[in-house]
Amino acid sequence: MKIKLILILLIFLNNFSFAQTKSEKRFERDLKKISKLNSFVDNKGNTYELDENINKDKTIILIYTHGQWGGNQKLNGCNRRWSKIPPAIYKLDGTQIKDLTIKTFQLCSGVKGWTQSEEDKLWEIYDKNNQDVNSVLNLKDKNGILLIDKYKDFQKTKVMKLKIDEFKKKGFNNIVLSGHSAGAYSSFILKSNFPKIINGVISLHIGFGGKFAKAKNPHRGWINWRNYKKSLINWSQIGDVILFTHDKDWADTRKTLSFLTEFNNIKFFDLSDTHCKNKKLLGDYHGIALTKCFADEDTRSNEIINYLNKIY
Repeated sequence: MKIKLILILLIFLNNFSFAQTKSEKRFERDLKKISKLNSFVDNKGNTYELDENINKDKTIILIYTHGQWGGNQKLNGCNRRWSKIPPAIYKLDGTQIKDLTIKTFQLCSGVKGWTQSEEDKLWEIYDKNNQDVNSVLNLKDKNGILLIDKYKDFQKTKVMKLKIDEFKKKGFNNIVLSGHSAGAYSSFILKSNFPKIINGVISLHIGFGGKFAKAKNPHRGWINWRNYKKSLINWSQIGDVILFTHDKDWADTRKTLSFLTEFNNIKFFDLSDTHCKNKKLLGDYHGIALTKCFADEDTRSNEIINYLNKIY
């Protein structure tokens, strides 16, 4: 009897180990696909290879990360117009900040999140428990992995941290993050939790989830989930960051981000009065800071340089 139980246990453990490996392989497979468009981008928008002999101590690696679209089951690379590194960021490549030189890097970060069945399960339990986020924090998939960790936004954060660690391992110690929408949100999480290895954040239309600003009556479940995502940011450690927003943005506006005004080190730049036109292919008003017009004609784009000079 004991031998039979041991055999059953061994089979279970073997299957569990295999399943974990399979889950990790999925992440690695997705990461490999989207990473093909990762690249340094010069101030004309052209990709290039970084010189291996570059002086790492005199270099700022400015990593740009795009937002999300298409749900948890979709892979998001950098092949769409609104997910490519914007002119306001890549025009900084080669710029001198005191005795440092900026190198801008486009990071594709949109690996898949939950499967459809996992997502359905999580929201079903969430709703049954009166939209209490705590009711789903310990849910696991069939392989024992926490479902919350497989949420697409958090997968994005994981991809970003892996790339930051890669640059750190190569000897680059001056790291600044820039992100749009969910990419800006993940940048906030990383900066606040790893303040010693990330020097700053340039946030372009941060989004804490969905079309929050556009919704007339966002339901409690949405607000609870949003508050949970906000709670993951260590606000006392966020440091100096800058944030560009627009009052017609469908994700977040000055009003929905008013809770940030209590932090003196978070500086807002409101683009609501800009003459730059919104572009449908850039997310409408959610992408004003992604336009060429913003980079070339709106003087507030120069605040990015002022910010970098301040933090260095």
